[in-house]
Amino acid sequence: MRKFVASFFILVLILAVIPPTAYAVDCSKDNLLDRFGDWFGTVGKTPSRKNRVLASRKTNRRLACEENQALKAAGSF
Repeated sequence: MRKFVASFFILVLILAVIPPTAYAVDCSKDNLLDRFGDWFGTVGKTPSRKNRVLASRKTNRRLACEENQALKAAGSF
């Protein structure tokens, strides 16, 4: 039991030292929920309107993701 507790504390210490950039998420990739929302938001639209809506949504998601990562990185110092 002591070895387990000691190992656990060492693991926690190692994970606490890893820089926040190691936890960074790729903001350019869409997940399943994003794709479903895009599909739902473009149902019944013309192709030109659909392209504008998709570009706008992707840009807004990317900006929000990068802003969130910047805030997390600024808070870790």
